[in-house]
Amino acid sequence: MVILGIVGSVFASFMYTLIHSKDSKILTRRSECNHCERKLKWFELIPIVSYLCQRGKCNSCKEQIPLIYLVCEILLGLLFLVPVIFQLQFDDFLLYYLLIIFLVPIGLYDYETYTIPNHMSLILLVSGLMLSGFAHVEILVDLIIITIFHIIYFLFNNSIGYGDIKLFSVITLLTPVNFILYTFLFTFIIGGLFILTLSLYKKMVQEKVPLAPFIATSVILTFLIYEDLNKIYFGGLL
Repeated sequence: MVILGIVGSVFASFMYTLIHSKDSKILTRRSECNHCERKLKWFELIPIVSYLCQRGKCNSCKEQIPLIYLVCEILLGLLFLVPVIFQLQFDDFLLYYLLIIFLVPIGLYDYETYTIPNHMSLILLVSGLMLSGFAHVEILVDLIIITIFHIIYFLFNNSIGYGDIKLFSVITLLTPVNFILYTFLFTFIIGGLFILTLSLYKKMVQEKVPLAPFIATSVILTFLIYEDLNKIYFGGLL
């Protein structure tokens, strides 16, 4: 379990760096400080441990390393353990790990910047289709669902970003129809509860909220209770 958590943290460190990348050089160059551009040594790249030992600062320029890097490493490390601790009702472990590797960093980045980089959605789509062998692609049904997502965007574009629609569309092509419908439903239930709680606490309502964190949460929840949802909505017929 410890090794699995470490693997998750390693992926988190790389993926959150990838999400900030503006070109493909990250795949060939050594890791460096975002501020002073000094090449980092191996012991400065150990997930979680390096951040804590350096007290969240670069050893050279002493600039603060964003806390969200540490949050991403801890969160993804813990989520890598979920299939070991709990039984996934949608038991496609490869798809689970692929989705959380992308969705957790995307969710945190969306929370931080209110944007979802196109290159992350594209890489997720290509790698997901290659790994799954197009197993869950149903061209006509998926096209209808993606079209509905776009209609929702044009009707409510003041409240939802197009990056969220593209992310929903990618998940649609990588998962069964029921899966994306449950994910979509949970996203807005959880997001709505969050906005309601926020409005009661702060006495204000935000026009826009970062939706990707709720998408990531909903995907994980759907993996955990997928069969129960099928029984509730379809009487176990599917």
